[in-house]
This record gives sequence, C-alpha cells and structure tokens, in this order.
Amino acid sequence: MDEEKQEVLSDETEFDQENLADDAENAEDVSEEPAEEKEEQIVPEQGISTDRYDVSEPWLDGKKVDDSVTGIKIHYDLTGDEVKTALRYFQKGALYRKNTIFTVILAVIAILYGQAIFKNPEYTMGYIMLVLSLSVIFFMWFMPARYIKSAAQAAELAHDSYELEFCQQGMLMPQEDGKYLVSFTQSAIRATEFPTYYLIIASKEKVFVLPKRCIPEEDQQELTAILKDALGARYELVTE
Repeated sequence: MDEEKQEVLSDETEFDQENLADDAENAEDVSEEPAEEKEEQIVPEQGISTDRYDVSEPWLDGKKVDDSVTGIKIHYDLTGDEVKTALRYFQKGALYRKNTIFTVILAVIAILYGQAIFKNPEYTMGYIMLVLSLSVIFFMWFMPARYIKSAAQAAELAHDSYELEFCQQGMLMPQEDGKYLVSFTQSAIRATEFPTYYLIIASKEKVFVLPKRCIPEEDQQELTAILKDALGARYELVTE
C-alpha cells in the first residue's frame, strides 16, 4: 500500500514539474514577442491649424513606427493663395451651416428687441441686447475670415518646406523623436482632391494641404489610388 502511494506521489510530482516547465516556456515566448506600440497624442510639426481660438496646439493620435516603414514621400511648400483657398473650402463645410443657423436666430432676437425699443424708446435692456446680438453675428463671420487672412500671410512670409509620407495604412509623419503613423482607420480623417491640390482633413483642428505642383504625376496617381482605397466614402474628388 505504501509503495502505491509513493508511486502516485511520484507521478503527481513529475506532472507538476512538467506543467511548470511548460509555463516557463510560454512566459519566455510571450516576453520575446515585441510589445505593440500604443497610439500617442502627437502635435504635428506641419499642417495648418483651422483656427486659433484654442490656446493649445492641435494634436493627432499617432503610433510610433520603425524607419523601415515607408511610403510615397512628398516634399512640399505652401503659398498664401493655396492656404487661403483650402481654409475657405474647409470653413465652408465646417462653419458656414452652423454660423448661418446662429445668424438667423440672433437676427430674430435683434428684430424682436428692435420692435420693443420702437414701442418703448426708454427700454435700456433692449438696446443692450440689440447691440450684443448684432456684435455676435459680426464676430462669428469676421473672426474666421480674419484667421484665413493671417494664416495666408504667415505662409507667404515663412517660405517653409515640409515632408510627408503616405502608405496604405495612413500618413507617416516625421517628428523629433521618430516617425509616427496616423492611421486612415480614424473616422475623422477625410481627403478631398482638387485640380491643383489635395486637402487632407485630419481633425476639426488640423488639415494638410498638398499642392500638386510639388508632386510628380506618377506619385499623384499612386496617392489618389491609396486615398480612394483606404478612405472609401471619405475620399472626394472635386473637378471644379
């Protein structure tokens, strides 16, 4: 009986040792696998901020990648007219509808207070609200226009040149600490191709304008194919 117990204990000990050995091998295999890079919030060193109402710099979600990851390299610079045209198009889609709605609402408020003042010229609060409503309408349209003008002037004076890469996965953006991939899977990223430039909308705060004069014809065709394939319905072609 004692011999049988010893045999059973011996078998259990061998089984436990085998399991521990397997666990150790599995742990080594896991440790040998490279840790997947997580997305970080990066502040691009290029691109155009769509406004300056926010004191913080616009950031994007990017994943650091090895320098071996490459794509179509685009070296480009921007003129004031290119910046002005691109920002006007962006604001038309992002601001005009919202500003028009608020303008109508504020105009109705101004009319109502104007009628109240007409009936009672001593209605002080009516004057205040009338002036306030009209002032808000003015600044809603003036500030974006003013920003476009200042951004265009800055581009004319800077004479800076930039580099950006595009691959099937997204935009490869050079930063001080390496290269980052801004993935096309992000729903905010959209692209519009015009006869003279590409407009890449990376977020509500950051856009990239790529003049076709800086891109060879064969690279334009490849870039268009990448954007169409990767973005699908978020790619738009404007022929006018």
